[in-house]
Amino acid sequence: MRGYLRKRSKSSWTITLTLGRKVDPKTGKSKVNQKTITVRGTKPEAEAKLAELLNQYNKGEYIEPSTLTTGEWLQRWIDVYVKNSRKKRLRTIETYESVVRRHLIPAFDKVPLQKLSAGHIQHYYNTSSLSSSTLHQHHNILHQALKVAVVNERLLNINPAELVVEKPVANRNLEMNVWDEVEVRKFLLVAREAGIQEETFYTLAIETGMRKGEICGLKWEDVDLVARRLAVKRTLLRASPEPILGPPKVGRSRAVAISPQTSGLLKRHRIKQNELKLSLGDGYVDQDFVFTKENGGLLQINNFAQRSFAKLIDEAGVKKIRFHDLRHTCATLLLSQEVNPKIVQERLGHSDISMTLNRYSHITPTMQDKAAQLLGDVMEI
Repeated sequence: MRGYLRKRSKSSWTITLTLGRKVDPKTGKSKVNQKTITVRGTKPEAEAKLAELLNQYNKGEYIEPSTLTTGEWLQRWIDVYVKNSRKKRLRTIETYESVVRRHLIPAFDKVPLQKLSAGHIQHYYNTSSLSSSTLHQHHNILHQALKVAVVNERLLNINPAELVVEKPVANRNLEMNVWDEVEVRKFLLVAREAGIQEETFYTLAIETGMRKGEICGLKWEDVDLVARRLAVKRTLLRASPEPILGPPKVGRSRAVAISPQTSGLLKRHRIKQNELKLSLGDGYVDQDFVFTKENGGLLQINNFAQRSFAKLIDEAGVKKIRFHDLRHTCATLLLSQEVNPKIVQERLGHSDISMTLNRYSHITPTMQDKAAQLLGDVMEI
């Protein structure tokens, strides 16, 4: 950094600082970054101020004064960094936008960013009626936004979110909410009465552990009924005339084996779908998806996998669980039958086996007991 003085008036001086070049993260273009500061007093006092600023810069402590409010910064962070992220999934981006727009900007809008303190943030948590888990999510999002202000933009020296003493903590429900074999059968009997598509959809969810977006994004080109294999290549992010699709959650495709019974269900479902195509003719929009509305349009994921799911649960009289808990049901049933955890990991699409073992650790103790007994029998003299 370079700087020089210029006399402004009888008792004031202008300090001009040249802070190298600044790159606009939105355009990628750089320009000379200069800052002017007015100092009142004598020339020696102005020189002392210039030396102080140069020293701060050389130690990495200099922060340009800014009138930017926290609300303005949060919106800029969303527009420049979040929306252009190549790592964040569409639903994550939408969640960040919603939290910032509905909660964080209203809470911190008028607070100057460089005056935002841990006290401001703590007050937001202490006075909110939202759950601890929701506030935990808000804290993580706010922390990320302020971290960018510190590291990328040098608008702050420290991240005030890191200094909050009583951070909200997410409530962890450690008890796995799953169905047993009896509940699975009762539910699928009711799904069968609802129709071939419903029976096939929910059977696939329980047998494969696929996520609902992966099931809704499944195409017939991914289904090999002879080899009884499904290729999980994509997930449906948003149903629309031009659907938004993305890769599976871990970013890579996987192959999942299906039973002869499920293969037969898929065959019957395809026959029914082909009959609809013939009856509707040009009125059927064929995009090759396995599960669709009657006219071929894509399913609204939440409508089918939540509202329909809740209705069928009531009719079956089984324990209420979330649709996502069908994945847990799949894993629990497999592990309780002593299926190798590596197979379960690959089937569910977990990034590594430690995730599978940690998440379903309540199943593995019985497997350990059986393993110990087997070895004991082998070594018995």
